[in-house]
Amino acid sequence: MVELLAVVRRNRARATKEELARVGCPGYSVFPVLGRGRQRGLRGEQAQHGVSFLPKLLFTVVVEDDRARETIEAIIRANQTGEFGDGKIFVVEVAEAYRVSTGEREPPVEVTEVVAT
Repeated sequence: MVELLAVVRRNRARATKEELARVGCPGYSVFPVLGRGRQRGLRGEQAQHGVSFLPKLLFTVVVEDDRARETIEAIIRANQTGEFGDGKIFVVEVAEAYRVSTGEREPPVEVTEVVAT
């Protein structure tokens, strides 16, 4: 399994959710974050009081290795404009996962049907 950490523009949340549903990704978490990349945050008059961070969203998605490429491509499709600030995706190996309610080690997740909400 791998965890995909995708930092994306806030206004692309709906498109990202739709693409994840389209490729059959049933579960993920989304967090509001502040950060900066190559563009170094806001510049000039846009930066208020020296704040140089941009508001973004962090999608965290855990998928089986064989589904990682298609999930990454879905996130890119939903977010790519060709401009600085489109985001970044980090891929992290997941060694194990446990269900908190039972303490059992999670078996690989098999998706048979996904209903977009």
